[in-house]
Amino acid sequence: MADVAKHAGVGIGTVSRVLSGSTKVSDATRAKVQVSAEQLGYRRSRKSLAEQGKGGRLIAVLVPFFDEQSAFQRIRGIVSRLAPHGFEVVLHNIESPVQARAKLVELPRSLIYDGLIVISLPLVDDEGARLLHARFPTVLLDTSYPGLPSVLIDDRAGGALATRHLISLGHKRIAFVSEPPYNAFGFVAGSHREEGFRATMADAGLAVPDSLVRYGAFLHSAARHLATELLSLPDRPTAIVAASDVQAVGCLEAASQLGISVPDELSVVGFDDIHLAGLMGLSTVRQPLVYSGERAADLVLEALSMRHRQPNTEMLELELVVRATTASPTGLKRKGTR
Repeated sequence: MADVAKHAGVGIGTVSRVLSGSTKVSDATRAKVQVSAEQLGYRRSRKSLAEQGKGGRLIAVLVPFFDEQSAFQRIRGIVSRLAPHGFEVVLHNIESPVQARAKLVELPRSLIYDGLIVISLPLVDDEGARLLHARFPTVLLDTSYPGLPSVLIDDRAGGALATRHLISLGHKRIAFVSEPPYNAFGFVAGSHREEGFRATMADAGLAVPDSLVRYGAFLHSAARHLATELLSLPDRPTAIVAASDVQAVGCLEAASQLGISVPDELSVVGFDDIHLAGLMGLSTVRQPLVYSGERAADLVLEALSMRHRQPNTEMLELELVVRATTASPTGLKRKGTR
């Protein structure tokens, strides 16, 4: 700290305030101290968690659209695990790809954080390398990069799980609703779930016409529009696999508006098992959202205590939850079809 103070031309107390995140420092002085610390390669000492025992330590969480139910549940898990260890969570909500790129440049340079958890954001160009060389540990949740610890699910297996359930009930004409495979953020979960859907249909010898695959925004209103188109086809599907519960809700709304009975005339399967899915009786592929946040926090704690130096990737299990929106198509009187 003395070296940083001398290089920046300030007192040690000023350096300490900057490193602790105090607001009682001007922006110009803060920037000067941060530049000096970066140029000198300053690293805060790491004592074991048991030895530290002080509050006020900070973990940054970088997450797109934190108010989405799946993101919110993950954050709940992170906070519940970190709080007993005296850590506070600083949430960085991302609403655009430009904002994501800026934060992934800014945060690795920060001197106030003890760790970082990145949720769902794919890392591009040198972003992963920048995080690998940050002065604090980074853990990825629902995304991955070589060399960084991560907590993941197998989205392809999840798409296959939902599709096998519908095939086992006797459905053959099955549609798929998701967000576009090429999107501004670079999210890949929907496209991977589609891959699982298509592979399972192919294994069963079932065709997937282009007319039965629809893409739209990650909104139940957009999915409602897509499902309305699907359910208005001359030979409409008897079932829909939605890439998320949010989109599955839109499909259920479309069926209701068209007077199509679920599950008698249409089966719908979602993905995630957010709280709303249980309330609506939605059959879905459950991923352990809260637990995934807990495990990401655990990996940060382990990195800080130096118990694990090698990157650790955990693949969490998925579970099919069958509720009231799926049934056999046998004997259906399908409107608009022969």
